[in-house]
Amino acid sequence: MSKQVRPSNQEIERHYFEMFRTVFPLPEGTVRYGDKPDVTIAGSRTIGIEITNFYVADGTSSDSEQVQRSLRESAVERAQKLHIKDGGQNVEITFSFNKASPIRDINALAQKIAALSQRIEGHDNGQIWKEEFEDIPELDFVYLYARQLQYLNEPDPEFPKGQPDPRVDFKGYRVYRNRRDIRAVERGIYQPLPFPAKWRVGQLHSPGLMNVERLTQIVRQKEAKASHYASCDAYWLVIVVDFINSAQEQEIRVEGVTVHSDTFDRIIVYKPHFEHIVEVGQLSAHSA
Repeated sequence: MSKQVRPSNQEIERHYFEMFRTVFPLPEGTVRYGDKPDVTIAGSRTIGIEITNFYVADGTSSDSEQVQRSLRESAVERAQKLHIKDGGQNVEITFSFNKASPIRDINALAQKIAALSQRIEGHDNGQIWKEEFEDIPELDFVYLYARQLQYLNEPDPEFPKGQPDPRVDFKGYRVYRNRRDIRAVERGIYQPLPFPAKWRVGQLHSPGLMNVERLTQIVRQKEAKASHYASCDAYWLVIVVDFINSAQEQEIRVEGVTVHSDTFDRIIVYKPHFEHIVEVGQLSAHSA
């Protein structure tokens, strides 16, 4: 299997711009892709458009989602190795982490999670009460899948011909499967997981409102690079908030946001897929 090639920054920026131009009116002109700025529109005036992503926190910060996401994966992977090394059962556990308590020590956290797994591995499948892991402030949700329900093959009197074909009778298929599940749960027959379990991070996210201070910081960072831009009559800054990336997800509907800039005539925050757009203030005497 060939290794998947990660798209370049220019390819990503072009992808976002192609989405943006379908929902935002642009001046007439020829669109050209490049670098510094990322896009130019050559018409009666030449407009340079710089495109960047709105990360909630700077990626160099240890508290940023970019860094914490990697630390969570590492902590969970190490914890499962410790669990197996200590003779733990083959159970599958999913974790969500508390953003208010960032990870500081991966090894210490992995040891605490491994100790938790030993305490809960005999529990029923399902969500684990927070009282079980109150000593681990980094966690806010734990789900255990320890055993697989055993389905029996006895005939169902309501379905003498067996399971209906979902392509022909989807409603009957759903009823058949539900009845099978109910019978299995009533008998309470379980078996160990028949596959090698893998622990996972299933992070829960609650997007907050757009942080104006962070927005201002992004604008200033782009302004600092403006001396390298090709000459244009005006510059726009399009800041993308991609909800698919948890390090960016936030609600961008904020009233009365103003960030002054001596470089960018227009600053536009754009949330693709939802087509949410906020134009940040009237920032210049120039108007494209």
